[in-house]
Amino acid sequence: MREECPYRREESALAEQFILGLGLVEDEDRLVIVRNRWAVGEVWSLPGGRLEVGESLTDCVVREVQEETGLLVAPVELAYVQDTHNLVHDQHFLVHVFSCRLVAGTLRVPEHDEYVVDVRWVKRDEVARYITWPTYRDPLLAYLAGHERRYWLDRDGYRPELGKGPDRKGKEEKGWQ
Repeated sequence: MREECPYRREESALAEQFILGLGLVEDEDRLVIVRNRWAVGEVWSLPGGRLEVGESLTDCVVREVQEETGLLVAPVELAYVQDTHNLVHDQHFLVHVFSCRLVAGTLRVPEHDEYVVDVRWVKRDEVARYITWPTYRDPLLAYLAGHERRYWLDRDGYRPELGKGPDRKGKEEKGWQ
C-alpha cells in the first residue's frame, strides 16, 4: 500500500500554480537583476516570468528577459529548478532558471511594466546584497559557485516572520544585507 504524501492536497484544494522561466544573464563578472513589485513586496530577482500557454520554457525566458530588461538573450542550458510552495497564500511556484548568452540590446527599465521598477548589472560577489530572500538567493549562489545541485525544493518558501520573504525593513531597497 502506498503512503500518502502529507503535502498532497485533494484536487479541489490545489494551490494556485505558476510555471516560470528566468534568465541568468552574465557578462564576465556581472549579472542582470530586476527589482519586481510583487504582492508580497518589492523583491530583487533574476529577470523572467510566467510561461504562456503554448510557449516553450526557453521561448518564455527570451520573451520575459527582453520585456523586463531590453536585452535579447539565447538560453544556453537549464541551470537549476526551484520547486517552491507558499503555504500562506496557497501557491506553488515551479521556477526554471536558464543560463543565457547575451545576444544584443541595452539594459533599461521597461516603460509600461507595473511590476518591474529597476534593472541593473551587479557583480557576482554582490548578488547576495540584493537577492536576500533565501528561496531565490541560495540556489543562485550555489550555481554561481559551481555546485552541481540542480533541483531545489522548499515546501514552505514564504514565512516573513522566519526571514523567508522580502525584507520589509528597507534593506533590500538599499541593497544591504
